[in-house]
This record gives sequence, structure tokens and C-alpha cells, in this order.
Amino acid sequence: MIWANKNNERIKATPRNIAICPICQKEVIAKCGSIKVWHWSHKSLKDCDDWAEPESEWHYGWKQLFPKEQQEVKMGKHRADIKTRSGTIIELQNSSIDIRTLRQREDFYGDMIWLLNGSTIAKHFYFNIETKYMQWLWKPAIVKYSNKPIFIDYKDKIVKYSEIKFGCTVFSKEQFLKLYGDIYGNQ
Repeated sequence: MIWANKNNERIKATPRNIAICPICQKEVIAKCGSIKVWHWSHKSLKDCDDWAEPESEWHYGWKQLFPKEQQEVKMGKHRADIKTRSGTIIELQNSSIDIRTLRQREDFYGDMIWLLNGSTIAKHFYFNIETKYMQWLWKPAIVKYSNKPIFIDYKDKIVKYSEIKFGCTVFSKEQFLKLYGDIYGNQ
């Protein structure tokens, strides 16, 4: 978790700091090492959001493209990765996800999209930018079973997945962010 509360303000982790989890209202401690992105962790080591997953630099990079009030938005007992100004949830997915959890998230969030990391979960995805041909050598469960739009962060492009091999849409990162009503680079 990148954001926690202290003195009624959302703050990022800094060394030796303590704050409050926005969901369970329990103390979280700052984890500020030299290997992982600085973040907050529950003292109990069990996250109160049962959908929480370890986050990568890729997650952090995407979240930083949105204003802080749109990052890690509390929704009931869960933290949406990004909630756009228009209310659409963007769930950032870096690793595989089981079908039950996939369905639960889609049902819970409603208006949402998936953004997959093309270097990890979508590493078996092939895309030709000129012909707009796409193919999966191995299709992950999220692609097989999702009922929501799927976008793939593929090299320097964002590809909207389509079941039609020649039917994908390609965006720059800036175009993708404008599509969801947010200003690129706003922090």
C-alpha cells in the first residue's frame, strides 16, 4: 500500500513512520528499504484487503500517473488501484489471478477495466503494430474469463485486447490516460 492516513492526510511511507490503514483503521508501518518501492505494511503482516497482492515498480509507475486522490481508493473493504474522475476503476494486474477472485472483483467494482503488464502476465502476447495482428501463445485466465475490457501495457503502447486477431486498438500512454479523463503526469 502506497498511501496511508496520518493527521487526516494521505501520506507516503517515510523511514520510521507510522500511520493508519484507510480501510481497517489499524496501524501500518513504513517499509523503506533499498530494494522495493517504499510502502506501508500492516503490523500483523496480513493485509486487511483480501485482494491485496505484492506490488511492483510497474504498479507504482502507473499509479503515479494519476492524482493521489485517485490512487488506492477505498471502496468498502477493498482498495481500487485507480479510480478515474469519471468513476471507472483501473485494476493493474502484474501476475495471474484465479477465476473466483477475477469474478469477485469484476462484480464488486462494476465499471472497470484491467490493465495488464505486458512484460509479466502478458509475456506470451504477440502484437504487430503495423498490421494490428495479435496472438497469444498462452492465454492467461484473466484474458479467457474476464467480462471487462482488457488493455495490455505492451512496450511503449497500450493495446486494447479483442477476440478478433486483427481487431485491436492501439493507444499511446498519453492517449490512454486522456481516454479515461485524466491529465498525463498529474500528481
